[in-house]
Amino acid sequence: MLIFKPFKGIHMKDTSLSNFPMYSPDKYTEEQIKAKLRNKNPSYIDIIKPTFFKGESPLENRFKKVRKRYEEYINENLLESDPSSIYIYEQTKRNGLTFRGVIGLVDVENFKNNDIKVSERANEQKQEIFSKFLDLTYLQTNPVILSYNSNSKLEVMIDLEIKSKPLINIEDELGITHKLWNVENRLKIAQFKETIENLPSLYLIDGCYRMAGAIAHSDKIKAKNKSKDLLFDNNHYIMSLIVSSQSIKISEYNYLIKSLNGLTKKDFFDKLETHFTINRKGNNPYYPSHKHHISMYYNGEFYGLYIKHEFRNIPEGLGCMDNYLFRKFIVESIFNIQTLKQEKELITYLQGSGDIKGIMDLKAAVDNREYAVGFGFYPANFQDLQTVSDLGKKIPFKSAYIEPNLLLGLLMFDMK
Repeated sequence: MLIFKPFKGIHMKDTSLSNFPMYSPDKYTEEQIKAKLRNKNPSYIDIIKPTFFKGESPLENRFKKVRKRYEEYINENLLESDPSSIYIYEQTKRNGLTFRGVIGLVDVENFKNNDIKVSERANEQKQEIFSKFLDLTYLQTNPVILSYNSNSKLEVMIDLEIKSKPLINIEDELGITHKLWNVENRLKIAQFKETIENLPSLYLIDGCYRMAGAIAHSDKIKAKNKSKDLLFDNNHYIMSLIVSSQSIKISEYNYLIKSLNGLTKKDFFDKLETHFTINRKGNNPYYPSHKHHISMYYNGEFYGLYIKHEFRNIPEGLGCMDNYLFRKFIVESIFNIQTLKQEKELITYLQGSGDIKGIMDLKAAVDNREYAVGFGFYPANFQDLQTVSDLGKKIPFKSAYIEPNLLLGLLMFDMK
């Protein structure tokens, strides 16, 4: 059974400090990170500053310094803790696109018991590092994202809460607005808890390695404290944002291939024709308008690659993912790439936009002679992720870019 509960969220005391939280460091250039580190104002990056000095000391020592810096922020009255609450989160982009959901704690056992379906494989290196981070800092600063098929009762409850003044209302460096409401009324919490715990199914759509790292941390704590009552031990819960499938956006990743590995154009196209019908588009930029249609840009021209019907949807679940079929019929069949390590040496992944802009970005990269050929995809949808998850399978690497993209440090969970 799903377990969802409130927690005492930690956040900046001055809730107007828009520069306190930040996106994941990999979203910034090296210069942008250096500029943030030079900033003397209170900020989340100041708390995790020791993690950026890789040559200074072992990772464990740097994580201990993060915990120490966090406690200094608490003692300096820069951060505050709420009463036990659940939270409503809303993000609005400049184009008006809005995402919203409910933040609370989910028991790690719900992931281990498959009460929450996981469609992605965790990056083992990131998982191990994050587990060590939790072991030494006891801080969760970015919720994993869980999604469900739209539930009218839960949507109405959220609608009612966001009519009040938000606890936090900031605009970030990208012009995106983030609002946070805390719900501490016991009756309301009980209503949210009951509704969420009775959802037919939940799916992890972002934060796979953090989920796996939190489970590993929990297992270590359990091994050390076998007789302890786990119900009141925060180390066994994961901060989670629960959003409707109607309140997420799934965009594609497009792929750039560095070389044809010695194949001539004729050899390459002959091999493609085994599994694809090829439609020459010439100079007209082509964005695939359907699943099983792939855009290809090669030697200054666009082509439509249409996966032949006899090869679609096989095997069940994975066969609905164009990225899987691309790997099977191009990456493996034509280039003989069998491992993810080999794939990363051949392919660069380019975040798409759900429209022609992503295709033009792909074209520019190939025209700059950085790559031999580019492939653009039609985005997967939530039903695709559900199908793969329900069958107990995992989607291919870099199959979907999912929003909302959350800020680190906007809301934190101290497990101590």
